[in-house]
This record gives sequence, C-alpha cells and structure tokens, in this order.
Amino acid sequence: MQVNSSIQEGRRYGWLPALALAAVAVAGCSSSGGGGAAAASAPVSTPPATTAATPVTPATPATPATPATGAANPAPAGKRPADACTMLTSAQVVAVVGTAGPFRGTHPDPASDGSAVWGCTWGSRQSYAAIKETAPDTLARVRADSDLAVTTVPGIGQEAVATAWKKDGTRPILYLVAGGHTYSVAVVKDRGPGDDVNAPAETLAEAALATTLAVSLTS
Repeated sequence: MQVNSSIQEGRRYGWLPALALAAVAVAGCSSSGGGGAAAASAPVSTPPATTAATPVTPATPATPATPATGAANPAPAGKRPADACTMLTSAQVVAVVGTAGPFRGTHPDPASDGSAVWGCTWGSRQSYAAIKETAPDTLARVRADSDLAVTTVPGIGQEAVATAWKKDGTRPILYLVAGGHTYSVAVVKDRGPGDDVNAPAETLAEAALATTLAVSLTS
C-alpha cells in the first residue's frame, strides 16, 4: 500500500527557495493639551428656596440573567496565527535545522481546488524546515502504508507520529494533530541528492520543531 508515497517524494523537491519578506515598522504618535480659567461670581440677592428637593429613589438593580441549561461546550480549537510564517524567526530555524541561514518563509501552493493551504516553508539555499496542514485522515493513511516505518512520538500536540521509508529509514516526516488540525513537519538539511545520510538528524530536528510549533497551535 503506497498512499503516502507522493507525500514523501514531494518532501525533497516540492519546496522552492523562499523570497525575502519585507519588514514593517509601526510609528507611535502622542498628543498633549491643557489650560483652564477661573471666574468670580457676584453675590446672589434672591433668598434661598424654602422647599427642599425631593430625594431621587435609587434604581433597582437588574436581576441577573439565568444561565441557559444544556449549552454545548465544544473543545477549544487551536489559536494558530493566520500567517504560519510568523511562527518562527530565521535564528530559530537555524537552531533547529543546524545549518546556516538566513531562512525566509514562503507559503504552500494552493490546493487543487484553488483554496489556500495553511503552512510555511522556511528555506535557505542549502536547507529548509516546513509545516503544512494536511487532510484529517493523514495519520490513519500513513499508519496503513506498508512502505513506511511509523513510530508514535509522545508529548507533541494531541497525537504525533514519525515516519520514514521502511527500506532504508530515509525521507523522515513527522505528522501531528494539534488544536483539531493535522499537520506535516519536515526538515531537510541538504537540498541535494546526498541528503539521505542526514535522515537521523532530520528526524530529531522535526520532533524539536513540532514540539515548538504545537504550543502555538494549541494555546
């Protein structure tokens, strides 16, 4: 069964080098003002009124609304940022991947139906790290793929598994569920054809990257 083969193949060559992102600076503004005047008033010749004003009756506090019964309490969804590329800086990617930067973020291509895909690839000339939302049934599919070695990874999101080609342990990808969404996380240390030797280091880097990102995806 090879339902995940296209995913694994796309890991190596499907990501393009990123373009530089423009930095935005926000300027603050301040305002000030003041001043005052005093006026003297003449004595009042009219005698004070003899009739006292009627006291105002305090308003009766409003009765608190009775909470609705039987209301649904769905589990909170992950508060992920709208732009995945804001989740990591170049320095953070350098620390995880272990190769020189700078790393610049680009977004995934749209889906086949033209809809946007949430995710980001932080790439340099040599390497990249990436996260992308995938179909909800992805974990079930990779577990059923006889070509993949699949290992459960505890402590990451709601659920996570590390995968690699069973025949030689190369092309690792980590999949996780966080905040009700399913994601793939990939790290490539060398874009060239000799990258397979880096598979063990890439597996560790993917777990570290997923651990960091899962916090933002579920907070």
